[in-house]
Amino acid sequence: MFIASSPGDSPLSEDGQQTSHPKVVLLDAVGTVIQPFPSVAATYQEVGRLHGIELDQASIRSRFHAAIKRFSVHAFQQSRNLADPLKTDEVSERLRWQAIVDYVLSPTPQQKCLVFESLWDHFAHPENWRLFDDVLPTLDFLVERGFRLGLASNFDQRLRRIAEFYFSDYPLELFVSSEVGWVKPAKQFYAEVTRRLGLSPNQILLIGDDWENDVKAPQKFGWQTVYLDRDGGPDGVGKSNGHNTLEDAVDRLFPN
Repeated sequence: MFIASSPGDSPLSEDGQQTSHPKVVLLDAVGTVIQPFPSVAATYQEVGRLHGIELDQASIRSRFHAAIKRFSVHAFQQSRNLADPLKTDEVSERLRWQAIVDYVLSPTPQQKCLVFESLWDHFAHPENWRLFDDVLPTLDFLVERGFRLGLASNFDQRLRRIAEFYFSDYPLELFVSSEVGWVKPAKQFYAEVTRRLGLSPNQILLIGDDWENDVKAPQKFGWQTVYLDRDGGPDGVGKSNGHNTLEDAVDRLFPN
């Protein structure tokens, strides 16, 4: 991770060493540039209700957080006895989300398919996502300074539709785990993105809100990283280690 430097300087690493400015700035998607709207709990509740499932939002929220841990890509692929649990594709992502929906809403066999398809389709529509307020000003700032831009996300092909809707005016390159074939934090994800960009690892900067996927793992591969701490950070990660907004992170890294 990197800390603020003096105006006009390149960023400094945590050990105080000068680093070169990146040529490309990649952003994580969910939690960094977009968030579901209405909330996940509200959406699951409404879809469940339409199919005869009654659950309060607090229960849904609790079950969803448990499901995300229980059916992480690593855990889910291990349960399928796959050789590499960080390898993924579109089929794997649909199966994993089916397991998450089943865990959260407990649909009957008769409800199962309709409930899942309704939720899968809901989150494919751009209007059910919102940009954080600091995203477009940050992209404008970076475009004006000549940086290549991209999204690097653990997602599936639905992200392309969302990105086209919100970022059609920006030259964003899109790296989606289901298409890359690996999820963050697999080193193969960062290696493949680096290859496609045609750059050296240290010429790539990733900004994201996941400490493991967007900071620790890409750092090990040689990327520059910035931790976006919108909500106070995970256990063991102090708030001082992150930036609260994209604008703050970018302003400090690339001062005028």
